[in-house]
Amino acid sequence: MKRIVFLNSCPVWGGGEKWTFTTAKILNEDPEFDIFIATGRETELFRRAKEAGIKTKEIEVKSGITVLNPIKVKVFVDFLKRNKIDIMFLNMSQDLKFGGITGKLAGLERIIYRRGLAVPIKDRFYNKFLFNKCLTNVIANSIAVKKSLLKNTSSWFKKGKIDIIYNGVDLEIIKSELDQNNSNLRNEFNIDAEEILISKIGRLTEQKGHKYLFEALSIVKNDYDKFTVLIVGKGDSEKELKTMVSKYNLENHIIFTGFRSDIYNILNQSDFLVHTALWEGCPNTILEAMAVGTPIVASNIPSVEEILINEDVGYLAKNKNPKDIASKMIKMIKNANRNQLSFNARKLIEKQFTTDIMVNNIKKIL
Repeated sequence: MKRIVFLNSCPVWGGGEKWTFTTAKILNEDPEFDIFIATGRETELFRRAKEAGIKTKEIEVKSGITVLNPIKVKVFVDFLKRNKIDIMFLNMSQDLKFGGITGKLAGLERIIYRRGLAVPIKDRFYNKFLFNKCLTNVIANSIAVKKSLLKNTSSWFKKGKIDIIYNGVDLEIIKSELDQNNSNLRNEFNIDAEEILISKIGRLTEQKGHKYLFEALSIVKNDYDKFTVLIVGKGDSEKELKTMVSKYNLENHIIFTGFRSDIYNILNQSDFLVHTALWEGCPNTILEAMAVGTPIVASNIPSVEEILINEDVGYLAKNKNPKDIASKMIKMIKNANRNQLSFNARKLIEKQFTTDIMVNNIKKIL
């Protein structure tokens, strides 16, 4: 039996936390593995792990300098040794530092860093030590992420250590959740039946590119004004974004929903999803929309281009280009054959992006 701990110190719920929980839950159901999740007690990840019957370890890794705290290091090393942990997965950069060092001190068989953003690693002495002396494997969740990993490190990091394993979606869970939760969003938010319902899902941060969407919507409404956009998520940019809504006179077209747990229901009732992130790894929201059968308009960042390979499954707009984003949204609104896009996207998910495929690929490196 392999004993595995997933270290994820992110205080909020996002794509990395969904990956951690999903992967840990599936492996926990396999008798060949004994699973722990190490995270903050007040996090959504901790709550879901407890609810799913996954063993937990409370830990606070608040920054990269946590590894300089000898007491925290000793406590976690003792935990790893006491529970005879064989393998540790690391999520954030601070987890890389803390988990890389503690895992090395505990003599773990494998220390695996899962990288989920296409942002280059800094060429620093501590990264050279961590990547070459501590990590045994790196998982990149797209080709774009692998390329970004090697951008500043190719002279000293072996690319053979990197495995590309795309995120996966659990089609059975999606079906189950849709069966259990199909509340009518149009009634909840008082949206007319003839209006196009568009969703934008993600943290309210600069990375997610909301400002380009809002500028695009100011163009769209001059051509077609019967639409409502649900802005789903929370984040530090909320106040700034609401100011932009007023600036572009979009108050009658945009609803901020805050955090929602019924993402599949939102996607299922949306006419299409718009995704304007400036960078991503392998965006779960796009995969989930495709699995549900919701058409997509997305900015053409490299990782998204790996998924929306042609206009048979979705429309790509130029990144950071409100005019082109608006053009593709209008094209989607006027497309009478959106159902065919939905069908094609679902088939692509079944072929390449399920949790079964993802976890089977992960097992190959354990």
